[in-house]
Amino acid sequence: MLKSLTLISKNRQPGFTIVELLIVIVVIGILAAISIISYGGLQQRARDTVRKNDLAQLSKTIKLYSVDKGDYVEAGCGASGNGWLSSDYDGAGPLLSNNQCLLDGGYLSKVLKDPFGLETCGGLTCYAYMKGSCPGGQYLYAHLESLPQTAT
Repeated sequence: MLKSLTLISKNRQPGFTIVELLIVIVVIGILAAISIISYGGLQQRARDTVRKNDLAQLSKTIKLYSVDKGDYVEAGCGASGNGWLSSDYDGAGPLLSNNQCLLDGGYLSKVLKDPFGLETCGGLTCYAYMKGSCPGGQYLYAHLESLPQTAT
């Protein structure tokens, strides 16, 4: 009886069974899927952080502009300072975009654009910076990807 057991163990070759290989492949696939999903969320949060920092910089810049010029980037800029930062709203002049007014005045070192690179857009997936002026104050807008947007 002992002789037959030793023969069986001598004939068996070392290696992995197909079941063991399939389990390893499935585990690697699950880990890859989890990392891809979390990587997409990291990119969204990174772009949102850039947006928040840009709006904070823009707020400070507009306040400096106001101290020097007496208005909140309104005279000769955009549609009285309202709207998309990169648009003059008619394209024919003499108005400049808010970005250009701040850049020409030396208040910005570069044009501020959303991390997606859009200057104007529409709809629920709009990622561009906007400024609004009203009697209640000045408002800066950006759509954060990590927060749902239900209206334009």
